[in-house]
Amino acid sequence: MNGRRLQFGVAVIDNKLYVVGGRDGLKTSNTVECFNPATKVWSIMPPMSTHRHGLGVAVLEGPMYAIGGHDGWSYLNTVERWDPQARQWNYVASMSTPRSTVGVAALNSKLYAVGGRDGSSCLKSMECFDPHTNKWSMCASMSKRRGGVGVATYNGFLYAVGGHDAPASNHCSRLSDCVERYDPKTDNWTTVAPLSVPRDAVGVCCLGDRLYAVGGYDGQTYLSTVESYDAQTNEWTEDVSLNIGRAGASVVVIKLP
Repeated sequence: MNGRRLQFGVAVIDNKLYVVGGRDGLKTSNTVECFNPATKVWSIMPPMSTHRHGLGVAVLEGPMYAIGGHDGWSYLNTVERWDPQARQWNYVASMSTPRSTVGVAALNSKLYAVGGRDGSSCLKSMECFDPHTNKWSMCASMSKRRGGVGVATYNGFLYAVGGHDAPASNHCSRLSDCVERYDPKTDNWTTVAPLSVPRDAVGVCCLGDRLYAVGGYDGQTYLSTVESYDAQTNEWTEDVSLNIGRAGASVVVIKLP
């Protein structure tokens, strides 16, 4: 990629990887780059209208969404949508709450924005976006406040994994091993088996029949460890580690030919 990036968002469209926003040091970016795994080539895409780090990114029914984050001055509730055909970004309805280090995932034709930080505290609230009405609605809240939360959909549920419950400047800030599962049919959260270690800024994704938690920060170390969750047994199992400890890494699955 061009330069170093922290707190960016990623998504996959047509088996290509999009890296959206982020920051390099103190400079927050609006740039978008696309990586083609078949040719191993990066290309520069049209930038977002707003500079964002700590944003959430997801694809829903074709378009890609860039949600919330921080522009270097303030916490954002704005949302932009990338149209792959027109190759342009447009604003859609804003969230009710500004959210940075927010977890975002698509489930059942809706987008979910989970937790994050609003500038004064970490959030336990969640809201969902319906692209057909261009409206955000509040959903049931998690049991715990979570910034830096990892979010993924798995077996028809949404999972919120790890995170922290207060900004690092707060001496009472705790990192979380707690995992919660959201059922969209009942609008209800359930606590499931915890991670083996607390993981803040953890990468989460589903591959095959398991949910993976990759890297993160445990309060002392940038973790290289990886664990996977089996919903049948409600157990986390240690998996093959990364070569390098990483916090704030984004994890996606790309099906190669």
